[in-house]
Amino acid sequence: MDRIQHLILWAVLVECCVAERQYFLHSNSSTWEQARLHCQACYKEMVSLTPDNIQQLAQNLNSSYWIGLRKTLNNGSFPWSSWSNGDPVTFQNWYPGRPILSKPKDPVNNIFNYNNYSIPPNDCGCCCPSQSNPASVPLTSTTDYSFTENENMTALSTMTPAVTTMTSVMTSGPTFFTGVTGGTNGTNGTNETATDVYIEEPCIALLSFGLWFDKICSELLPYICYEDRFYGNANITNKTLHNATLSWTRGPGDISGYRVEVKSTDYNLTLNHSSLNRTYDLSNLTAGTQYRVQVFPIKCWRDLNPQNVSFYTKPDVIKYINITNVSETNIFLSWPAPEGNRGFYSIQVRDQPNLNMITRTESAEVKGLIPGGLYMFEVNANVEDKSIEGDQTNITSYSNSVDFQWEQPAGNTSGYRVEVWVEENNKMRSNITQSYTNYTAEKLPSGAKIWLRVVALVPDGSVEGEPSAAMGLTTPDKVTNLLLVPTADTINVTWTLPQGNFETFSVQLKLNFSNKEVENSITNASHISFPSLMAGVAYNVTVTTLNGDLKSEPESVTNFTLPLPPQSPKINFFNQSHVNLTWQAPMEYQGVQITYLVKYSAEFWNRTRIHKTTNTSYMFHNLTAGTNYIFEIRVKAGTQESVPIETSQTTNATVRVQTMTMECASSKPSFCEDIGARTEVLNQLKKRFSKTFSRDQGDSVVDNVFWELAWREA
Repeated sequence: MDRIQHLILWAVLVECCVAERQYFLHSNSSTWEQARLHCQACYKEMVSLTPDNIQQLAQNLNSSYWIGLRKTLNNGSFPWSSWSNGDPVTFQNWYPGRPILSKPKDPVNNIFNYNNYSIPPNDCGCCCPSQSNPASVPLTSTTDYSFTENENMTALSTMTPAVTTMTSVMTSGPTFFTGVTGGTNGTNGTNETATDVYIEEPCIALLSFGLWFDKICSELLPYICYEDRFYGNANITNKTLHNATLSWTRGPGDISGYRVEVKSTDYNLTLNHSSLNRTYDLSNLTAGTQYRVQVFPIKCWRDLNPQNVSFYTKPDVIKYINITNVSETNIFLSWPAPEGNRGFYSIQVRDQPNLNMITRTESAEVKGLIPGGLYMFEVNANVEDKSIEGDQTNITSYSNSVDFQWEQPAGNTSGYRVEVWVEENNKMRSNITQSYTNYTAEKLPSGAKIWLRVVALVPDGSVEGEPSAAMGLTTPDKVTNLLLVPTADTINVTWTLPQGNFETFSVQLKLNFSNKEVENSITNASHISFPSLMAGVAYNVTVTTLNGDLKSEPESVTNFTLPLPPQSPKINFFNQSHVNLTWQAPMEYQGVQITYLVKYSAEFWNRTRIHKTTNTSYMFHNLTAGTNYIFEIRVKAGTQESVPIETSQTTNATVRVQTMTMECASSKPSFCEDIGARTEVLNQLKKRFSKTFSRDQGDSVVDNVFWELAWREA
């Protein structure tokens, strides 16, 4: 029989993410059966253990606790094969010499069989492999722990897990088994392991220091229950001005009822609801108001995780709209505030999506209308998250007109013949006879020349006076979609041509901070560039449409040229939780105050933070020991940011050692003594750890967290 050798390996532990399972420690001592019944009634089951959760649970124990394992479950199943919740037992963590699986050997027959087999007390201790080809059973598990407090319970809280993921390794020859070694002394270590007799049908207790011990099932011990955190789904339907219908998901297990809480700034409702009907009609709500709802399932006099939902009621309708001012291209609207609340108002111009706008006041000026155009304006109230809107109210109006007036001639006249035409197409727009001395030409195009000719008429119509003519102008429309695209030294300006007639555009460039004009250009194109500018500086561009001496309303946009990046990043100091980073300002900005964005990221923890500073150094606090951080520094100017400069640093590690014992057994002579076999196993483990703790960076591998893996013979 081959000699058994032990390989002892070390790995630095790292914090692992936690899943959504809650554990409850009960201090009221009970038999194993009583404990299980209570766990099944008020939670889900007694706790089942994994390599991941056993360490966290053991950190909070001061005595032995019943767990969900006994020798046989479910009508005489295979011994030690499943937990009380039906999960298979995939690892074992026994106290040395336990369990005692048989009575002392028969001194007469000296017979051993499986049922009489007993594990030697010191051969494998807590590293015992399971009986069914352990190499094929992965010893990995991922579980989240969210320990909660409850009456008559001890809460497990503020856990910082330190867990090593262990996986059995398959080889072509022998099989290597992995296990977890633990301590042999606890707070009450002597009393917890005092029993040393054979028990026919034992139940298992978790000792205060994390090992398992078989005990008589009728012994009174505290116990551990678990329950998966409940996540339900509350819904709101049939939302109106003052009503809504609430429904929710059924809670797990034997739910005695639900507590419903509905809150807003001026509303607070709390009620207890039957477990049979999971809907409730909310009434007497305020229009356009946000309400936050929580539904707590009640199980064994404790609240489970609430089902949350928030919603807005429908805003009230606007009663009417006033048109308070009309110009050639603008119309000013106002309206009374509707009842209840609202977040903002939406103003839409029918068939003109580019003119739509929002406002938070009860008035708005709609600009950029085509002179003489017929427009329908629709206004409605909206809630802040745009989930529901009030009914629309609308009004119709024209824009853009030219008023003509003339003096009545001397003598008698019976009226005037008025002729109106547009110069651009020489098209007659109107030819009427009227008695008054003014005329308004409406529905005119933008940037047009309008001619009016008036002839005075005598009463009998036998003769006409000399015609008089006058010209009126409509202003050109303003440009739209004005866009500035900056580089470090240039701003490229583009815009959309206005509707109607125009001749050219005036484009003015100013320094935003001083309002000093840098350049003023005239162009008939819809784009222009301004080169040779300063980097990281705010410039204002104003474009005005020209039609002869007439000017449209100006359109202005401000933007920054792109800033230059900082220089020479350097790590001046670091320890386990702090890193001090310095850099230099761009040469062009020497003596000027600059805003920097300093960012760090830790890939392993999926953690990123951004800080703003005007200094050329920054001290990062509360970092995680043994973690590789990537640091980026950018110059920020307005909404623009420079390209980043980067550096990286690994904080000093807090070394924590985890020991894994591996046994080698082989039918090949001297296989376990072969250094090549041991080296191959070590290389496989290193590759597995490297996938979790490292990353590829170009041609090299960088550790995201500090870790080391080594071995030695026991």
